[in-house]
Amino acid sequence: MGAEATQKDCAEPVYPGWLEQHVRRHREFIENLDPFPFEQPSDISSYYSLHQNDYLRLANHPAVVQARSQANGRTRIESFSSSVFGGASSEHDAFVDLLKSSLQAGDALLTTAGYTANVGLIDAIAAEGMPVYIDSDAHASLADGIRLSGARALFVRHNDPNHLEKRVRIHGPGAVCIDALYSTDGTTPDVAAYVDICERHHCILVLDEAHSFGMYGARGGGRAVEAGLANRVHFRTVSLSKALGGHGGLVAGSADMMRSLKTRMRPVLFSSATSSVLAAGHRAALEIVIAEPQRAEHCLAMGQLLAGQLAAHGVDTRGSRSQIVSVFFENPHDACRLYGELREKRILTSVFVYPAVPMGMSLVRFSVYADLGEADIRFISSSTVAALARMGALRRQA
Repeated sequence: MGAEATQKDCAEPVYPGWLEQHVRRHREFIENLDPFPFEQPSDISSYYSLHQNDYLRLANHPAVVQARSQANGRTRIESFSSSVFGGASSEHDAFVDLLKSSLQAGDALLTTAGYTANVGLIDAIAAEGMPVYIDSDAHASLADGIRLSGARALFVRHNDPNHLEKRVRIHGPGAVCIDALYSTDGTTPDVAAYVDICERHHCILVLDEAHSFGMYGARGGGRAVEAGLANRVHFRTVSLSKALGGHGGLVAGSADMMRSLKTRMRPVLFSSATSSVLAAGHRAALEIVIAEPQRAEHCLAMGQLLAGQLAAHGVDTRGSRSQIVSVFFENPHDACRLYGELREKRILTSVFVYPAVPMGMSLVRFSVYADLGEADIRFISSSTVAALARMGALRRQA
Protein backbone atom coordinates (compact mmCIF):
# COMPACT_ATOMS: atom_id res chain seq x y z
CA MET A 1 0.00 0.00 0.00
CA GLY A 2 2.85 2.34 0.90
CA ALA A 3 4.66 1.73 -2.42
CA GLU A 4 1.44 2.28 -4.38
CA ALA A 5 0.81 5.53 -2.54
CA THR A 6 4.36 6.70 -3.27
CA GLN A 7 4.01 5.89 -6.98
CA LYS A 8 0.71 7.73 -7.08
CA ASP A 9 2.22 10.76 -5.35
CA CYS A 10 5.05 10.86 -7.91
CA ALA A 11 2.79 10.54 -10.95
CA GLU A 12 3.10 13.47 -13.34
CA PRO A 13 0.11 15.40 -14.70
CA VAL A 14 -0.94 14.95 -18.31
CA TYR A 15 -0.65 18.23 -20.20
CA PRO A 16 -3.02 19.01 -23.07
CA GLY A 17 -1.55 18.96 -26.56
CA TRP A 18 -2.08 22.66 -27.20
CA LEU A 19 0.16 23.56 -24.23
CA GLU A 20 2.87 21.11 -25.27
CA GLN A 21 2.84 22.62 -28.76
CA HIS A 22 2.92 26.17 -27.36
CA VAL A 23 6.04 25.71 -25.22
CA ARG A 24 7.96 22.97 -27.04
CA ARG A 25 9.17 24.93 -30.06
CA HIS A 26 11.36 27.30 -28.04
CA ARG A 27 12.56 24.44 -25.84
CA GLU A 28 13.73 22.52 -28.92
CA PHE A 29 15.52 25.64 -30.22
CA ILE A 30 17.37 26.08 -26.92
CA GLU A 31 18.22 22.39 -26.46
CA ASN A 32 19.68 22.19 -29.98
CA LEU A 33 22.28 24.87 -29.21
CA ASP A 34 25.75 23.32 -29.34
CA PRO A 35 27.71 23.54 -27.19
CA PHE A 36 24.86 24.10 -24.74
CA PRO A 37 25.64 27.46 -23.10
CA PHE A 38 23.34 27.38 -20.06
CA GLU A 39 25.12 24.81 -17.90
CA GLN A 40 28.34 25.95 -16.30
CA PRO A 41 30.90 23.65 -14.61
CA SER A 42 30.05 22.88 -10.99
CA ASP A 43 33.51 23.98 -9.86
CA ILE A 44 34.52 27.27 -11.48
CA SER A 45 37.41 28.09 -9.15
CA SER A 46 39.98 27.61 -11.92
CA TYR A 47 38.00 29.54 -14.55
CA TYR A 48 37.73 33.17 -15.49
CA SER A 49 34.07 33.62 -14.50
CA LEU A 50 32.94 36.38 -16.84
CA HIS A 51 29.40 34.98 -16.82
CA GLN A 52 28.66 36.36 -13.34
CA ASN A 53 27.22 39.75 -12.35
CA ASP A 54 29.15 40.06 -9.07
CA TYR A 55 31.29 42.81 -10.64
CA LEU A 56 33.05 43.93 -7.45
CA ARG A 57 33.34 40.39 -6.05
CA LEU A 58 31.55 41.34 -2.83
CA ALA A 59 29.24 38.30 -2.51
CA ASN A 60 31.94 36.37 -0.64
CA HIS A 61 33.89 39.28 0.81
CA PRO A 62 34.78 38.41 4.45
CA ALA A 63 33.01 41.49 5.82
CA VAL A 64 29.83 40.65 3.91
CA VAL A 65 29.92 36.99 4.94
CA GLN A 66 30.46 38.02 8.55
CA ALA A 67 27.59 40.51 8.48
CA ARG A 68 25.20 37.86 7.12
CA SER A 69 26.43 35.31 9.65
CA GLN A 70 26.02 37.66 12.60
CA ALA A 71 22.53 38.67 11.50
CA ASN A 72 21.59 35.02 11.10
CA GLY A 73 22.91 34.22 14.58
CA ARG A 74 20.81 36.85 16.32
CA THR A 75 17.26 36.26 17.44
CA ARG A 76 15.30 37.56 14.49
CA ILE A 77 12.44 39.86 15.33
CA GLU A 78 10.66 40.12 11.99
CA SER A 79 7.20 39.12 10.89
CA PHE A 80 8.11 37.81 7.40
CA SER A 81 5.25 39.86 6.01
CA SER A 82 5.15 42.84 3.67
CA SER A 83 7.02 45.95 4.78
CA VAL A 84 3.68 47.72 4.41
CA PHE A 85 2.45 45.74 7.44
CA GLY A 86 5.55 46.21 9.56
CA GLY A 87 7.50 43.26 8.18
CA ALA A 88 10.76 45.20 7.90
CA SER A 89 13.57 44.51 10.37
CA SER A 90 15.99 47.02 11.85
CA GLU A 91 18.65 45.72 9.41
CA HIS A 92 16.24 46.39 6.53
CA ASP A 93 15.74 49.97 7.72
CA ALA A 94 19.47 50.54 8.29
CA PHE A 95 20.23 49.37 4.76
CA VAL A 96 17.58 51.71 3.34
CA ASP A 97 19.10 54.64 5.25
CA LEU A 98 22.52 53.92 3.71
CA LEU A 99 20.92 53.55 0.27
CA LYS A 100 19.30 56.97 0.56
CA SER A 101 22.70 58.48 1.28
CA SER A 102 24.37 56.69 -1.63
CA LEU A 103 21.59 57.39 -4.12
CA GLN A 104 20.99 60.95 -2.88
CA ALA A 105 17.30 59.98 -2.78
CA GLY A 106 14.46 60.87 -0.45
CA ASP A 107 13.56 57.23 0.10
CA ALA A 108 13.81 53.74 -1.36
CA LEU A 109 11.44 50.77 -1.46
CA LEU A 110 13.04 47.32 -1.42
CA THR A 111 11.66 44.57 -3.64
CA THR A 112 12.45 40.89 -4.18
CA ALA A 113 14.40 41.54 -7.41
CA GLY A 114 15.38 44.23 -9.87
CA TYR A 115 12.82 42.68 -12.22
CA THR A 116 9.96 43.20 -9.75
CA ALA A 117 11.15 46.75 -9.06
CA ASN A 118 10.71 47.65 -12.74
CA VAL A 119 7.49 45.73 -13.32
CA GLY A 120 5.90 47.01 -10.11
CA LEU A 121 6.94 50.62 -10.67
CA ILE A 122 5.67 50.88 -14.25
CA ASP A 123 2.42 49.15 -13.32
CA ALA A 124 1.96 51.62 -10.46
CA ILE A 125 2.67 54.85 -12.36
CA ALA A 126 1.38 54.16 -15.89
CA ALA A 127 -2.32 54.57 -16.57
CA GLU A 128 -4.07 52.46 -19.16
CA GLY A 129 -3.40 53.80 -22.66
CA MET A 130 -0.74 56.26 -21.45
CA PRO A 131 2.28 56.56 -23.73
CA VAL A 132 5.41 54.99 -22.29
CA TYR A 133 8.54 55.63 -24.34
CA ILE A 134 11.07 52.83 -23.97
CA ASP A 135 14.54 52.45 -25.45
CA SER A 136 14.63 49.50 -27.87
CA ASP A 137 17.41 47.88 -25.81
CA ALA A 138 15.94 48.57 -22.35
CA HIS A 139 15.56 45.67 -19.96
CA ALA A 140 12.67 43.26 -20.58
CA SER A 141 11.23 43.96 -17.13
CA LEU A 142 10.41 47.53 -18.19
CA ALA A 143 8.56 46.26 -21.26
CA ASP A 144 6.75 43.71 -19.10
CA GLY A 145 5.68 46.46 -16.71
CA ILE A 146 4.18 48.38 -19.62
CA ARG A 147 2.21 45.32 -20.73
CA LEU A 148 0.92 44.70 -17.22
CA SER A 149 -0.18 48.31 -16.76
CA GLY A 150 -2.12 48.42 -20.03
CA ALA A 151 -0.10 51.48 -21.08
CA ARG A 152 0.94 52.05 -24.71
CA ALA A 153 4.55 51.04 -25.44
CA LEU A 154 6.30 53.37 -27.89
CA PHE A 155 9.80 52.13 -28.70
CA VAL A 156 12.61 54.60 -29.27
CA ARG A 157 15.85 54.01 -31.15
CA HIS A 158 18.68 52.91 -28.88
CA ASN A 159 20.52 55.77 -27.19
CA ASP A 160 18.83 58.32 -29.45
CA PRO A 161 17.33 61.22 -27.43
CA ASN A 162 16.51 63.12 -30.65
CA HIS A 163 14.25 60.27 -31.74
CA LEU A 164 12.61 60.32 -28.31
CA GLU A 165 11.84 64.02 -28.59
CA LYS A 166 10.28 63.55 -32.04
CA ARG A 167 8.02 60.80 -30.68
CA VAL A 168 7.02 62.81 -27.60
CA ARG A 169 6.04 65.77 -29.79
CA ILE A 170 3.70 63.46 -31.71
CA HIS A 171 2.22 61.37 -28.88
CA GLY A 172 2.39 63.73 -25.90
CA PRO A 173 3.55 63.49 -22.28
CA GLY A 174 4.12 60.13 -20.64
CA ALA A 175 6.85 58.06 -19.01
CA VAL A 176 10.34 57.54 -20.47
CA CYS A 177 12.20 54.32 -19.63
CA ILE A 178 15.93 53.93 -20.24
CA ASP A 179 18.82 51.96 -18.74
CA ALA A 180 21.71 53.84 -17.17
CA LEU A 181 24.01 51.07 -18.47
CA TYR A 182 22.70 48.64 -21.06
CA SER A 183 23.23 45.00 -20.17
CA THR A 184 23.73 43.74 -23.73
CA ASP A 185 26.12 46.25 -25.33
CA GLY A 186 27.60 47.96 -22.27
CA THR A 187 26.80 51.45 -23.54
CA THR A 188 25.65 54.38 -21.41
CA PRO A 189 23.09 56.99 -22.51
CA ASP A 190 23.40 60.76 -22.21
CA VAL A 191 21.24 60.95 -19.08
CA ALA A 192 21.25 64.76 -19.09
CA ALA A 193 19.72 64.86 -22.58
CA TYR A 194 16.86 62.59 -21.50
CA VAL A 195 16.28 64.64 -18.34
CA ASP A 196 16.06 67.85 -20.40
CA ILE A 197 13.55 66.31 -22.82
CA CYS A 198 11.39 65.02 -19.97
CA GLU A 199 11.35 68.43 -18.30
CA ARG A 200 10.53 70.26 -21.54
CA HIS A 201 7.64 67.94 -22.35
CA HIS A 202 6.29 67.16 -18.85
CA CYS A 203 7.33 63.51 -18.94
CA ILE A 204 8.57 61.37 -16.07
CA LEU A 205 11.90 59.58 -16.34
CA VAL A 206 12.51 56.02 -15.12
CA LEU A 207 16.24 55.22 -15.03
CA ASP A 208 17.21 51.57 -14.54
CA GLU A 209 20.53 51.64 -12.64
CA ALA A 210 20.78 47.85 -12.29
CA HIS A 211 24.26 47.57 -13.80
CA SER A 212 25.50 51.07 -12.92
CA PHE A 213 24.70 51.31 -9.20
CA GLY A 214 27.89 50.74 -7.22
CA MET A 215 29.99 51.26 -10.34
CA TYR A 216 29.61 55.00 -10.97
CA GLY A 217 29.19 58.19 -8.98
CA ALA A 218 30.12 59.33 -5.50
CA ARG A 219 29.44 56.64 -2.87
CA GLY A 220 28.51 54.24 -5.68
CA GLY A 221 25.28 56.14 -6.28
CA GLY A 222 25.08 55.42 -10.00
CA ARG A 223 25.05 57.48 -13.16
CA ALA A 224 22.38 59.94 -12.06
CA VAL A 225 24.55 60.83 -9.08
CA GLU A 226 27.67 60.95 -11.27
CA ALA A 227 25.93 63.43 -13.58
CA GLY A 228 24.61 65.57 -10.71
CA LEU A 229 21.03 64.72 -11.73
CA ALA A 230 19.80 62.69 -8.75
CA ASN A 231 17.26 65.40 -7.87
CA ARG A 232 15.94 65.59 -11.46
CA VAL A 233 15.44 61.89 -12.26
CA HIS A 234 11.95 60.96 -11.07
CA PHE A 235 12.52 57.24 -10.44
CA ARG A 236 15.57 55.02 -10.28
CA THR A 237 15.49 51.25 -10.05
CA VAL A 238 18.34 49.02 -8.91
CA SER A 239 19.18 45.33 -8.86
CA LEU A 240 21.09 44.25 -5.76
CA SER A 241 22.49 41.17 -7.53
CA LYS A 242 25.05 43.13 -9.55
CA ALA A 243 27.69 45.32 -7.85
CA LEU A 244 26.48 44.42 -4.34
CA GLY A 245 26.53 40.68 -5.04
CA GLY A 246 23.23 40.05 -3.25
CA HIS A 247 19.58 39.39 -4.01
CA GLY A 248 16.75 41.87 -4.42
CA GLY A 249 15.96 45.22 -5.95
CA LEU A 250 14.67 48.67 -5.14
CA VAL A 251 12.90 51.77 -6.40
CA ALA A 252 14.20 55.19 -5.33
CA GLY A 253 12.53 58.58 -5.54
CA SER A 254 11.26 61.41 -3.40
CA ALA A 255 10.11 60.56 0.13
CA ASP A 256 6.57 61.73 -0.63
CA MET A 257 6.33 59.72 -3.85
CA MET A 258 7.70 56.58 -2.18
CA ARG A 259 5.00 56.93 0.52
CA SER A 260 2.42 57.00 -2.25
CA LEU A 261 3.90 53.98 -4.01
CA LYS A 262 4.37 51.86 -0.89
CA THR A 263 0.77 50.66 -0.96
CA ARG A 264 0.40 50.87 -4.75
CA MET A 265 3.36 48.82 -5.96
CA ARG A 266 2.13 45.24 -5.97
CA PRO A 267 5.57 43.61 -5.52
CA VAL A 268 6.00 45.66 -2.32
CA LEU A 269 2.46 45.16 -1.07
CA PHE A 270 2.24 41.42 -1.81
CA SER A 271 5.80 40.23 -1.03
CA SER A 272 7.61 39.74 2.26
CA ALA A 273 10.07 42.41 3.32
CA THR A 274 13.80 41.85 2.79
CA SER A 275 15.07 39.58 5.56
CA SER A 276 17.50 40.86 8.16
CA VAL A 277 20.17 38.42 6.90
CA LEU A 278 20.07 39.71 3.32
CA ALA A 279 19.79 43.33 4.42
CA ALA A 280 22.84 42.99 6.67
CA GLY A 281 24.89 41.58 3.80
CA HIS A 282 23.68 44.30 1.43
CA ARG A 283 24.58 47.03 3.89
CA ALA A 284 28.07 45.59 4.45
CA ALA A 285 28.61 45.39 0.68
CA LEU A 286 27.49 48.98 0.16
CA GLU A 287 29.78 50.14 2.96
CA ILE A 288 32.70 48.56 1.05
CA VAL A 289 31.59 50.23 -2.19
CA ILE A 290 31.59 53.59 -0.41
CA ALA A 291 34.91 53.05 1.40
CA GLU A 292 36.77 51.54 -1.57
CA PRO A 293 35.81 53.38 -4.79
CA GLN A 294 38.98 52.04 -6.41
CA ARG A 295 37.27 48.65 -6.81
CA ALA A 296 34.77 50.04 -9.31
CA GLU A 297 37.33 52.31 -10.93
CA HIS A 298 39.64 49.36 -11.59
CA CYS A 299 36.79 47.18 -12.84
CA LEU A 300 35.67 49.84 -15.32
CA ALA A 301 39.25 50.37 -16.47
CA MET A 302 39.65 46.64 -17.15
CA GLY A 303 36.38 46.62 -19.09
CA GLN A 304 37.59 49.49 -21.24
CA LEU A 305 40.91 47.72 -21.77
CA LEU A 306 39.14 44.56 -22.98
CA ALA A 307 36.89 46.52 -25.33
CA GLY A 308 39.88 48.43 -26.69
CA GLN A 309 41.97 45.33 -27.30
CA LEU A 310 39.12 43.57 -29.10
CA ALA A 311 38.38 46.67 -31.19
CA ALA A 312 42.05 46.88 -32.18
CA HIS A 313 41.59 43.49 -33.89
CA GLY A 314 38.43 44.54 -35.71
CA VAL A 315 35.87 43.20 -33.22
CA ASP A 316 32.81 45.46 -33.02
CA THR A 317 32.02 45.98 -29.32
CA ARG A 318 29.50 48.75 -30.16
CA GLY A 319 31.21 51.46 -28.18
CA SER A 320 31.20 49.84 -24.75
CA ARG A 321 33.17 51.78 -22.15
CA SER A 322 31.93 49.87 -19.12
CA GLN A 323 32.45 46.53 -17.38
CA ILE A 324 30.09 44.89 -19.91
CA VAL A 325 31.69 43.97 -23.24
CA SER A 326 29.91 41.89 -25.89
CA VAL A 327 30.66 40.24 -29.22
CA PHE A 328 27.68 40.18 -31.59
CA PHE A 329 26.49 37.61 -34.13
CA GLU A 330 23.47 36.99 -36.33
CA ASN A 331 23.48 33.20 -35.95
CA PRO A 332 23.04 31.89 -32.38
CA HIS A 333 25.18 28.86 -33.24
CA ASP A 334 28.16 31.18 -33.84
CA ALA A 335 27.68 32.66 -30.37
CA CYS A 336 27.57 29.17 -28.88
CA ARG A 337 30.69 28.13 -30.76
CA LEU A 338 32.61 31.13 -29.38
CA TYR A 339 31.31 30.28 -25.92
CA GLY A 340 32.59 26.72 -26.33
CA GLU A 341 35.98 27.79 -27.69
CA LEU A 342 36.48 30.12 -24.72
CA ARG A 343 35.28 27.52 -22.22
CA GLU A 344 38.06 25.26 -23.49
CA LYS A 345 40.42 28.06 -22.44
CA ARG A 346 38.73 28.15 -19.01
CA ILE A 347 36.95 31.40 -19.81
CA LEU A 348 33.24 31.36 -18.96
CA THR A 349 30.92 33.85 -20.67
CA SER A 350 27.18 34.41 -21.12
CA VAL A 351 25.33 33.65 -24.35
CA PHE A 352 22.27 35.74 -25.22
CA VAL A 353 19.77 34.37 -27.73
CA TYR A 354 16.07 34.98 -28.29
CA PRO A 355 14.10 36.04 -26.24
CA ALA A 356 16.93 37.80 -24.36
CA VAL A 357 17.73 39.57 -27.64
CA PRO A 358 15.66 39.98 -30.82
CA MET A 359 15.38 37.23 -33.41
CA GLY A 360 18.24 37.33 -35.90
CA MET A 361 20.75 38.42 -33.26
CA SER A 362 22.87 36.73 -30.61
CA LEU A 363 25.84 37.73 -28.51
CA VAL A 364 28.51 36.55 -26.13
CA ARG A 365 28.81 38.82 -23.09
CA PHE A 366 31.89 39.32 -20.94
CA SER A 367 31.11 40.66 -17.46
CA VAL A 368 34.45 42.04 -16.34
CA TYR A 369 35.10 41.93 -12.60
CA ALA A 370 37.37 43.72 -10.16
CA ASP A 371 39.77 40.82 -9.50
CA LEU A 372 41.07 40.85 -13.07
CA GLY A 373 44.37 42.49 -13.97
CA GLU A 374 45.94 43.61 -17.23
CA ALA A 375 47.57 40.21 -17.86
CA ASP A 376 44.19 38.51 -17.41
CA ILE A 377 42.57 40.89 -19.88
CA ARG A 378 45.33 40.27 -22.43
CA PHE A 379 44.77 36.52 -22.15
CA ILE A 380 40.98 36.88 -22.46
CA SER A 381 41.18 39.22 -25.46
CA SER A 382 43.85 37.19 -27.29
CA SER A 383 41.88 33.99 -26.69
CA THR A 384 38.75 35.63 -28.07
CA VAL A 385 40.47 37.01 -31.16
CA ALA A 386 42.08 33.62 -31.86
CA ALA A 387 38.74 31.83 -31.47
CA LEU A 388 36.99 34.27 -33.81
CA ALA A 389 39.78 33.78 -36.36
CA ARG A 390 39.39 29.99 -36.20
CA MET A 391 35.64 30.42 -36.71
CA GLY A 392 36.19 32.67 -39.73
CA ALA A 393 34.15 35.28 -37.85
CA LEU A 394 36.90 37.86 -37.32
CA ARG A 395 36.67 38.93 -40.93
CA ARG A 396 32.90 39.43 -40.60
CA GLN A 397 33.41 41.44 -37.40
CA ALA A 398 35.88 43.83 -39.01
